[in-house]
Amino acid sequence: MKLLKAEAGVNDGKAGLLSAAGLFAKGGIFDKKSESFNIQELDPYLLFDSRSSMLGTLENPTLDLDPATPSTLDVITATRAGIATYTDPDGNIATASADTVRVDYTQGAELTPTKFQNIGYTDFSSLVWVKNSSTLTLNQETAPDGTQTAAKYVGSGTGQDLYYNATFTGPFTYSLFVKYINAPYIRLRNDSISTWFNLTTGSVATKNHDSASIEDVGDGWFRISVTVSSASSLLRAYIHPHATDNTTSEQDGGSFYVYGPQLEEGTTASDFVENTTGNPKFTGISATYAPRVPMILVEPSATNSFLYSQPTSALAFGGGGIRTFDAATAPNGETEAFRITNNGTSGNDNYRATSSITFGSDSMVLSVWAKAGSGGNNYFTWSFQNLGGTVVRAGFKLEGDGETQIITNGNGGHTLQIETYPDGWYRCIIIGNTQSSGTTTQFLYTASGYTEHSSIAGGSVLLWGFQVETGSVATSLIPTAGGDAAARTRAADDLAITGSAFSDFFNTGGDGTFYAEFVPEEIETINNIITGHGGGGGGLYLYSNWPTYANVRSYDGTLATSYGDATNNEINRASVSYNSSTFKGSLNGSSEDSTSHNGTFSAQTSLQLGYNVVSPISFKRVIYWPYSSENL
Repeated sequence: MKLLKAEAGVNDGKAGLLSAAGLFAKGGIFDKKSESFNIQELDPYLLFDSRSSMLGTLENPTLDLDPATPSTLDVITATRAGIATYTDPDGNIATASADTVRVDYTQGAELTPTKFQNIGYTDFSSLVWVKNSSTLTLNQETAPDGTQTAAKYVGSGTGQDLYYNATFTGPFTYSLFVKYINAPYIRLRNDSISTWFNLTTGSVATKNHDSASIEDVGDGWFRISVTVSSASSLLRAYIHPHATDNTTSEQDGGSFYVYGPQLEEGTTASDFVENTTGNPKFTGISATYAPRVPMILVEPSATNSFLYSQPTSALAFGGGGIRTFDAATAPNGETEAFRITNNGTSGNDNYRATSSITFGSDSMVLSVWAKAGSGGNNYFTWSFQNLGGTVVRAGFKLEGDGETQIITNGNGGHTLQIETYPDGWYRCIIIGNTQSSGTTTQFLYTASGYTEHSSIAGGSVLLWGFQVETGSVATSLIPTAGGDAAARTRAADDLAITGSAFSDFFNTGGDGTFYAEFVPEEIETINNIITGHGGGGGGLYLYSNWPTYANVRSYDGTLATSYGDATNNEINRASVSYNSSTFKGSLNGSSEDSTSHNGTFSAQTSLQLGYNVVSPISFKRVIYWPYSSENL
């Protein structure tokens, strides 16, 4: 602190320390007769920013549950028997002790998407490249990468073109390396849209695509590209030779060298990626995401029917693949990942385990974390057989954003999902009705494509965290190590604010306003979002109209009103405000919907989050003000 200059000090004998009559003042501490105290004289100078201490037009909430500030959750009494898991700030699977609020860090929004090379044969070797009135001779010229891999195109007659069919939606960019021989112009076309390029001047001629570019890459080579922003269900990547600009008449005998076709998401051409797999190939440009978002996680009870979520020698094994326990770091940060490796013989690329899992008429969810191992196997296939018949067989691509493909549906339709995790891990999920029961055999295959036996000798896949549960949503991992159903069951989350923690913030007998930001995994099966208990028989501040609708509503025990449908797996923002005779609400910025009210909202004695939900729900923010709002 900076001390003020005193009129008199200890040594001048007037009255006291640093002043004539007392500390920092002539007549006492902080005497207004003196100019001796000024907040701006403090060092450091204290500045209070009112903008950060207010919350919009409704100031001074008495409750603000913000998982980004853990101390705000101390008012919650959490009840959940046994341990459970959640995702920590680094994206790893962590363990939560019993009777704790789980703050789950969900993946932030995608900022930059993963890119794929969507042309499966960039060397023009496959018959999927269609040649009309033209010839294409491979390996005729030195390509831009210095290899003798550029092809020579020569047209003859009418309707000359070279094209590649692909099903694709925009925006997308199509690019190609070309070198002049005798066709001054080259045209790139998809469906009915064309752009012409001048190969003698190195310029874009007539442009009909949303954008087009040409780049001189040396030694007579140009990279040309076009971008289409609108969606297109069928893309035909045409290449035509022309003698003049802006004409549809091809040049008879027109020729050029061609190399490196690429079709990719987005509006710019990234570095060329060679691909001869016949499938889309990851270009190396991975998705980037916003920071992970902390959420209060509320889940129903669930039982993992896998006896061992982490494979051990206690399981019955089959298949000829090489099996290695504790082979690598798993998604929980421990050395627990299980590896299966192909030993070079067809059929010996799998791990087969038999366990007693009861499959009934209910929908089941099967999930496991998988990671591409050694040898270039970037796919993983998983099949379940029951009572001698195939239940389901599914393939998962373990790179980029991940992809899925149903190989066999078995006894009915199934849905596949794949979720990205750090360090190359993916959670692979199968959802469907198996319509059978009894002992089930699981086959896990390493693979280089969406088939069981397409793996590469020495190729491997890493696996961790097996789970089978009833329902239609994959909940957080329930670790199992044998035991009965009770030992493999995660209890439901029960989050309540009671006693003095409740009475300290809630305006009992008066007005109030709630605001919530929440993410439902399946809103159609969620019931109570924010509820009160203990007074008047009605306190459903926010709930969904379970089990058939996605409506978010309020109900006071007598009257209800709907604010519209919520959206699964996205942040929804809802508010409800009430006084003694009316309550009203709004969802995601919709107009207010109001109805008369019997007063029971203000008669509650406790508050619960996600009470008795059937499907997981996460809360990003919950705020309460002890008065009614004029506007929501």
